[in-house]
Amino acid sequence: MNYLRKGYGLDENGFIIRDVGAEKISPLYQECIKETVETLHVQFPNILHSIYVYGSVARGDAKIGRSDLDILAIFNRDLDSSEHLAVKKLGEALSQKYLSLVRDIGIAKTTLNYCLDPENYYEQAFLRELCVCLDGEDLCDRFGPYKLTKDIAMSFNGDIAEVSERYLQKIKGATETEFHPTIQGLARKLIRTFYSMVMARSQIWSTKLEEQAEIFLQYFPDKEEVVKTLQAWIEKAPADRTEALEFMEKESKWAVNHFMKEAKLGGIQS
Repeated sequence: MNYLRKGYGLDENGFIIRDVGAEKISPLYQECIKETVETLHVQFPNILHSIYVYGSVARGDAKIGRSDLDILAIFNRDLDSSEHLAVKKLGEALSQKYLSLVRDIGIAKTTLNYCLDPENYYEQAFLRELCVCLDGEDLCDRFGPYKLTKDIAMSFNGDIAEVSERYLQKIKGATETEFHPTIQGLARKLIRTFYSMVMARSQIWSTKLEEQAEIFLQYFPDKEEVVKTLQAWIEKAPADRTEALEFMEKESKWAVNHFMKEAKLGGIQS
């Protein structure tokens, strides 16, 4: 991918160019999205501020039956325990209904005050650069533009220790049907984290997994076999579960141990 050079994905002033948009969302997902939005309004009629989609559906490169529908719901106040559970159950019910269309419907949630707090730089950058508003006030217009800084890199994937541990525990107890989706999830997370390590110094912006892998390998060519294995497991589950777990534990540990040091190298501060 010779086009992945410094400045790719950035405008002439070095600001990130959004690669998501309402016009990129395939009509195939409209019914599913519509029901998700409408059901959220029915269940939370007075406290819902706005709803967004992010990920592959927002980028327009989702694959039928293999991609997730990633939804972010912003509420006017904190949810209580029963409301948190209701959001979780809604995602599970819709996932089952649209199983032939999407691998999973995940509904993340946060509050308006949290998003507007100047301290929450990550949340604001995430909304601006990665989300498409489906309903309600579009907060994306309030934030940015953003340059490809060390803070952006560290904020987007600095949770690798917590996330990888959660995935590893799921892999250990996964049923046959749960095993591959869990492996896929951690493989994607590791590739995105690898990219975040070199994001700021490369000054190359991409949200596409294949491109992120290539950008990372420009700096860590010795990790090529690791990346190829992760990419292969995204497409097809590994045959040996014990070997897969050992591999994922090793590479998760490598990512955790190297992330902060590598992400701070080069680039610019916010």
